Amino acid sequence: MQPVIPDIGSFSTMLNPVVAVIALFGSCLLGLLTAWVYKSTHRGLSYSQSFQFSLVLLTILGSVVMMVAAGSLTRAIGILGAFSLVRFRTAIKDPKDMAFILLSLSTGLAMGAEMYILAGMTTVFVSLVILVLTWANFGMSSKHESVFRLMCKEGGKGSAVNIAVYEAMFDKMADSYRLLSAHGRGDRMELSYGVRPRKGETAISILDALRKDHSVEDVELFDAKHQVEF
Repeated sequence: MQPVIPDIGSFSTMLNPVVAVIALFGSCLLGLLTAWVYKSTHRGLSYSQSFQFSLVLLTILGSVVMMVAAGSLTRAIGILGAFSLVRFRTAIKDPKDMAFILLSLSTGLAMGAEMYILAGMTTVFVSLVILVLTWANFGMSSKHESVFRLMCKEGGKGSAVNIAVYEAMFDKMADSYRLLSAHGRGDRMELSYGVRPRKGETAISILDALRKDHSVEDVELFDAKHQVEF
């Protein structure tokens, strides 16, 4: 009488090796495409090479998770319990980064579920949409704000900083402006303004006008067009 060998799970009983190879290599290629689109369309200063690595790996791991969970409710519950023990504390600064993460996971899950055509079509279609929206500068206002940060000193004989002088300049050279913050440091005051230059004026011309005022010790310009973090 031959001993009974327990079935601990094998490719012959659980998964076709060809299906696994197609899912793994296919998800890797689609993940690379997603990472390339992310790199090509990224704007701002928060670019991260490790995030690109993560997009490729998430696509592959998504397919693995789906293959492991396929056909077994017990395995699916086990995976859910395992993921509940993991804490992802990485802050996502740009909402668009979260969309790329969801794209990678969706592609990987579709590959793991043997929905190869859906995975490929989704990746290509979403990538084209992202490229077109980036090329068209979708969502960007034609008149964006520039942020000016001024370090001002008090006038003669201990008089306070004359904010009206700076705001008079903005009245002449800007369509609109608003005070973002004000911070006093001894006899100095730091002011931050959000300014939309008037037609015919530029942020640089406003910067130059502020710089020439005798009460302005230092002035910085931040262009908010591409969501620069400062």
